[in-house]
Amino acid sequence: MPKGVFIDKRLKKRRRASSSRRSETMPKGVFINKHRKKKKYGVRIGRRSSIYSATVAEAVAALEAYRAGKLKKRATARAALAAKRARNLAIYGRNCATERKVALALVARWQATIPGRRTALVLNDGTKADVLLRLSEEDAWLPVQLKTTSGAMKGSPNTWNFHHVTGYSGMRVVCWRCDVGDAWVYNGNALNERGKQNLSVTPRRKNCKNCTLALARGLNLAALVEWLSEQAQAQAQAQAQAHPCLWTTVTEHAARHDFASEAHALEMRGIDAFKASFPKHRYAFPEGQNTHVDLLKDATTRQQFKTARAASNGTAGFMCSLCTTAGRDEAGKQLIDPYPAGAFDELVAVAWVEGKAYFWIIPAAELEANGYLRSESQPGKTYLKLHASEIGVQPNPHARNKADTWTHKYFHSAA
Repeated sequence: MPKGVFIDKRLKKRRRASSSRRSETMPKGVFINKHRKKKKYGVRIGRRSSIYSATVAEAVAALEAYRAGKLKKRATARAALAAKRARNLAIYGRNCATERKVALALVARWQATIPGRRTALVLNDGTKADVLLRLSEEDAWLPVQLKTTSGAMKGSPNTWNFHHVTGYSGMRVVCWRCDVGDAWVYNGNALNERGKQNLSVTPRRKNCKNCTLALARGLNLAALVEWLSEQAQAQAQAQAQAHPCLWTTVTEHAARHDFASEAHALEMRGIDAFKASFPKHRYAFPEGQNTHVDLLKDATTRQQFKTARAASNGTAGFMCSLCTTAGRDEAGKQLIDPYPAGAFDELVAVAWVEGKAYFWIIPAAELEANGYLRSESQPGKTYLKLHASEIGVQPNPHARNKADTWTHKYFHSAA
């Protein structure tokens, strides 16, 4: 050895031993702690705890027991709330499906009544209007907001209540009584001036203010279409004569991007960027309302869109939520669950960096294989960590616990 240079043989042995331990192939979720002599095979329990075992088989068994315990705990908690959940679903759970059913019926009746190609359409989720109507091929649509109620109020058999009726300026608000099969139509501006979130109608009561506020009352579907078409014709005449109009016409693009929620607007921006980046496919919005599917690709691939944000505290990667609401507990706290397996076919996570969109397109089968989707055999996860070498903070290559960057292979830049 040159002067001042020496060899530490013990260090060489330790390096060989540690490298051989690292080269061992471990089952997913199992790791080796080289500093432990006896129970060196570990599995992570939660975010900060670990359980160590003497053999790989014991470690795998411990991990499976932990996952089974999580499934049992969640099932027990949900079972305790089953009666409450069923009661709430019976009262509120069908609202979105019912509104979409009425919207589809209204559109079908309008198109059968009004000649022309595509004179009515149902809008995508989250928009202020539910339905667009028009009398010609011109891109000038009349927005309609639908509110439905399944039946009269409990304890008040002659009163029907409609929720969240404000915030619809410039459009007609159609309140549909499903049990009776008729519509009460209101001016969105008048409901805003009234200033109350909910609206109740009692048709048989004298001096019912909400009844007299209605522009039209007790219309069946055919009569509703006739009344709306008359309103549309009056609107067209008023516009032709440059008179002020209370029912504002909009373009289809504007209506599809008119959201009350900023989160919905940002998600729609991501959908638009995705469609522009991958124009070879055909896209359509699903018929269902508030489902687990945001977009249909080529009529068969069900896509769920999520907005990804940079991980907090300067850590590597991006995060996106991967959960759906599951009612409330007895204290009123909102419950969430991971998405169930089979809910969609592809996850599209969209990250915005300096105004440019980047995408992760991950098959649902891959999410399920990595434990993110809920099933009978695994609890699922409510958040997904995303990595890409081109954007964002990168994992520390010298970290003791290396980041799992499996999502990188599904990363795509915008066109």
